[in-house]
Amino acid sequence: MKNIVLLGVDVGSTAVKAAVYAMDGTVLALESRRSAVIRRHPGWSEQDMSTVWATTADCIRTVVDRTRDYEVAAIGVCGQGDGLWLLDGDCQPVRNAILWNDSRADDLVLNWIADGTSAALSRYSRTSNWAGTAGSAFAWLKQHEPEAAARAAHLIYCKDWINFHLTGEIATDFSDASIPFMDIERRVYDAASFDLIGVGELDGKLAMPQPSTALHGRLLPEAARSLGLTAGLPVATGSIDLGAQMAAMRLNYAGDVGLILGTTAVVNVVVDPEPFHGEPVGATICHPLNHRWIRVVAPSSGALAVDWFTSLHQTSLGGDDASAVAGRLNELVSSVPAGANGVTFLPFLSGERAPFVAPHATGSFHGLTSASSKAEMARAVIEGVSFSLKHCFRTTGLANPGQVFMTGGGARNRLWCDVLASVLGTTIVVSSASDHGLWGVAAIGGQAAGLIDAANLPERPEDQRRHEPDPALAATYDRLFELYQSTVLASRPIWDAARQFRRTNSQI
Repeated sequence: MKNIVLLGVDVGSTAVKAAVYAMDGTVLALESRRSAVIRRHPGWSEQDMSTVWATTADCIRTVVDRTRDYEVAAIGVCGQGDGLWLLDGDCQPVRNAILWNDSRADDLVLNWIADGTSAALSRYSRTSNWAGTAGSAFAWLKQHEPEAAARAAHLIYCKDWINFHLTGEIATDFSDASIPFMDIERRVYDAASFDLIGVGELDGKLAMPQPSTALHGRLLPEAARSLGLTAGLPVATGSIDLGAQMAAMRLNYAGDVGLILGTTAVVNVVVDPEPFHGEPVGATICHPLNHRWIRVVAPSSGALAVDWFTSLHQTSLGGDDASAVAGRLNELVSSVPAGANGVTFLPFLSGERAPFVAPHATGSFHGLTSASSKAEMARAVIEGVSFSLKHCFRTTGLANPGQVFMTGGGARNRLWCDVLASVLGTTIVVSSASDHGLWGVAAIGGQAAGLIDAANLPERPEDQRRHEPDPALAATYDRLFELYQSTVLASRPIWDAARQFRRTNSQI
């Protein structure tokens, strides 16, 4: 008899991954495919939904083919959250999916902030609304593509689209459904949240949410034949990707903190449900494994800012791979002291959504002189992103968290982790694993099949390293952080003036 294994699928905006796991979390096969993003206009971010499924199916077939000596017993899918994924009455895509990082609805959001609509909406979802939520994107669609809006029969999320192909059933879970229409305290959609932003026709077009570990359905015969699997396999409802990552890192209790330092950064803090205290910063989603919440403060920049800076200096900072680029960058950064000799960087290269919502914010260097060097600018970029994350932590009420579990591409840069530990004044614990979302959702699939308890996962053999704060540097960075905050505050009227100028001079 073959040993049973679990299949996890993670459908991101830049890559799709699939992996097969032994019951103890050992990776038996893992495959990744680039996922194409369509950018027809500045600020737009879309994906062809049929292509997303085709890419996902190809990934699944590859890992299944590599593990023929095992028997897949359950499937779990997680994916990018938010955005606008619409199906018509025949369950076909209405148009390309509008992704979570799309900014075409920026003006709508800014108006809602100004007139108090966003604050009122946050009463239900406990989330500070932004352009990439389903509500914002659909409001834009009604204005600019009314025919497409009128054909919408189902509003789903990314992982629900994959599960529909696997099972033929439309369903979603509480973690994805948390934003922007759910009354998260009562765990039900509230009609008032739809009406607030003028999209009342969506009420009734969202699937009623269920637990992430619930049985979504069973693998259809035609899907099984295409993927090389057995028909009837249990498929879990699944979760948003960051929820699956938290599950895999065993961050399930109030006070647990996770930091994903990828292209964008995501600060995740597990909290107990609490009464409404006014418009929050960032977002709130239901934890996939219990009735707690995950407070999510996700700035628009992370490793993106570093990638941008190194791309400007291909001759001196280029390399054959990310490790080589990081090595050259770190050599520069190490040559100047903390504070970059007075150079400060604001990392708002794609606007900002946390710890404040300002889609018109822009990145900038401050404190430059004729003596400023590329090395000082490089260090300022690293420090600027780190200060942005400190700002995020402060808004969660955790000025100095006891310990932060960190993953993502940026976590591989040891010097950056050292800087971040001193900026935050806390220990950074970095795992060598990069498949937390996959393992977490594979376990969620396993629980849906009655095979494993995803809330009590076994410890996997992961190498971990610890980065402790340097007390002297931490004191220096505390002072520099105040300068960073002052610079952000002073920049706000400049962003407003620049936005107004762009609106009245459309050729700019």
